[in-house]
Amino acid sequence: MKRIVLAVALALAGITSTTVWNVNAAEVKMEADEIANEQMVSFYEKGLIGKSVWVVDSRPAGKFITGHIPGSVSLPLDVLMKDPSSADKVGAPKNGKVIFYCAGRECTLSVDSAAIFRKMGYSDAWVYRNGVPGWNQKAQPLLATDAYLKKGNLILLDTSAGKETIVSSSNKTVQISMDELKGAKGKSVLADLSKNAPLVVIGRGDMEAVNATLEELRELDFRRLAYFPLAAWKEALGTAPAATAVTWAPVYAPGQVSPKAFEEAVAAGKFILDVRPAADYARGHFKGAMSLPIEEMEKDFAKIPKDVPVFVNCATGAKSQKTYDILGRKGYTNIAFLDAEISCKGEACTIKE
Repeated sequence: MKRIVLAVALALAGITSTTVWNVNAAEVKMEADEIANEQMVSFYEKGLIGKSVWVVDSRPAGKFITGHIPGSVSLPLDVLMKDPSSADKVGAPKNGKVIFYCAGRECTLSVDSAAIFRKMGYSDAWVYRNGVPGWNQKAQPLLATDAYLKKGNLILLDTSAGKETIVSSSNKTVQISMDELKGAKGKSVLADLSKNAPLVVIGRGDMEAVNATLEELRELDFRRLAYFPLAAWKEALGTAPAATAVTWAPVYAPGQVSPKAFEEAVAAGKFILDVRPAADYARGHFKGAMSLPIEEMEKDFAKIPKDVPVFVNCATGAKSQKTYDILGRKGYTNIAFLDAEISCKGEACTIKE
């Protein structure tokens, strides 16, 4: 509905969607090796992924399981760098179209992965720089894995009321019909749920129904959405409890801080360590942050103090968590890291968990 209202408003203003796209395109320059949103969606809708187009998720495996482009293969950059033969798992011929993506334009994992593939002789390597944010922008579904469901602390939503479904002690299952979701019952059940709560829609072989449910959740402003096919669940099914109001709270890993706590650290002038590539740091960073790319961490870690709290950020959370692990092995006990996507222009930065 929001998209329809926006389209009507643009039409009344004499602005077409093409005009808006052209304005956006002028703001964000397409690189020569870049795949646009529309192309990625077309490959997916035509069923080409894994057949004539091979799509690679360059993010850490922990990000892949939470939601990835359907048909894509997980090959984290650090795995590829340590073991170039891992490229074989993609299954693409050397002349096949291989597309890499990660967490958006601020993320360089996909760019670096594509460069490695080209050096290995893959002649048709591309980068989907818009990545997961671009895919979400086009309202396309992200596929979660069973490992994500087993990790827990999720809200599972099944619109096939009355049927056996996925029930576990580590997740909360909500089973209501689509009509109920759109009506008063859905509002009462989800009213107190954080908009940042991870919701996974249970699919039963009907992607049209899955997409309709995801769209309804987007209209309710929920941001962390994925789907999971019931057929892929190998554990026993059960009966969902009666639908009542659900709540959710994040569970942070050792050393991990919330976006709010990180922002407070920046505002208080704490020691902020930016482990992104120097070029990304130069384009924008948190106020007062020190730049030390993770690639130089083993050599220059002594530059990091041990006597004050240190807060680490990167572009997606992957490198910051690895920095926490590296420094922990070197005896640091004062490190905290941010596991979130950041976007910076100058010293103006936004955080998206």
